[in-house]
Amino acid sequence: MDSLKTQDLAQLLGLYSPWIIKDIELVRDSDSLTFIVEKQPEKNRFGFLSGSKKGPKVIRRWQHVRFGHVNTYVEATLTQAEVADMLVSRPPSFLGEEHKTITRELADTIHIAFSRNLTADMISGLLGISLPLIEGELRDSGEHPQQSGSLLPLESNPIWREVLTDQLKLTTRLLPLKLLLSRLKLEVNKNAGNVQVMQKSIAELRNFFIRHAPQLQEEYQALGASDSQSTSNPNQPGVMKTRLVLPGTKNPLWHQLLTGELDLKSQNMALQLSLSRHRRSYFVTLDEPERLDIIRNLQLFFKHNARNLIPELRKLTDLLMHQKDQRRIQLPPVTDSIWKDLLLDDTLLKSKKINYRLLLSRLTANYKRNNDPHNIEQLHNFFTHNAQSMADEISLINRLAANP
Repeated sequence: MDSLKTQDLAQLLGLYSPWIIKDIELVRDSDSLTFIVEKQPEKNRFGFLSGSKKGPKVIRRWQHVRFGHVNTYVEATLTQAEVADMLVSRPPSFLGEEHKTITRELADTIHIAFSRNLTADMISGLLGISLPLIEGELRDSGEHPQQSGSLLPLESNPIWREVLTDQLKLTTRLLPLKLLLSRLKLEVNKNAGNVQVMQKSIAELRNFFIRHAPQLQEEYQALGASDSQSTSNPNQPGVMKTRLVLPGTKNPLWHQLLTGELDLKSQNMALQLSLSRHRRSYFVTLDEPERLDIIRNLQLFFKHNARNLIPELRKLTDLLMHQKDQRRIQLPPVTDSIWKDLLLDDTLLKSKKINYRLLLSRLTANYKRNNDPHNIEQLHNFFTHNAQSMADEISLINRLAANP
């Protein structure tokens, strides 16, 4: 296959530098098309030195959006460091996440279809993808509800090109987004007609929207997207139901409920009477064990009457999830000097987690070589996306930031 056709296919896949199509395999018996992609080695400032990364490599393969009537796959050979990096930040749309079997573009396509109230069966027929694969992706998103970016237009959607070429005026009050748009628009304008520069700029802009979704509600709407989850009928096939949970006994939500700071706005008369009785007992005692007993009795009431208290339980669950989200993002801002200190001194945070050690080694080398502030942002993003598994390390980072 000549280079022109390969470049055309790379454009259809959305590839950008340093990624290229190395080979294409078409298996007619199984009607499958596999694009074998690779990352070109970085050019070193010294011509006689190789910029390629050494070390063991692994092959990863993901199913992609179908090309015509054939099933399409993307196969890539990655270093261990690149695999670790994929656990931190979102991979390009033509690749998939480390723990998935489909590309990010196919996953986002499924979520966009699902947000339009299509069932798993409908999506399977529309995309020509197997039903178990669709159900598995929807199930995974139900267990890991971080799909705020899955409703954004795909990277292949022309709306991103319109934004970067000022055909669509996107107004924002968020300074970091203003700066990013200025830089990307300048880059696109300087390289007019360069498809790879455009695709790379689109990917960077879309990833910014995903990382800062809570701050960009108006901007999401301007792009025709919403950062909220699908409100589909939970009885539809393929729709994942949210599991309702009660806060733990020592959770401050119970104190707020019993002191009147929190109002569930319940219409359930039995709950109103129970709350009134428990509140009187809660107010007249300051003894901690007695207050815990009152909370346990109230918890038992919720458990025994769960079928009649679905709206109240749903609100408690939402508040509990909000608490977890707040704890998850409770990090020093990316502008705090602690992040630069962590890059330059690996003794500050002696974590034994291999994915962190691999990422830190790579980011530190890049920062010392290029002094690129993007390396600091990548480190901050790692802790944002891995807050639960890095809770001890985050606690230490907050102490270090508070006591420089």
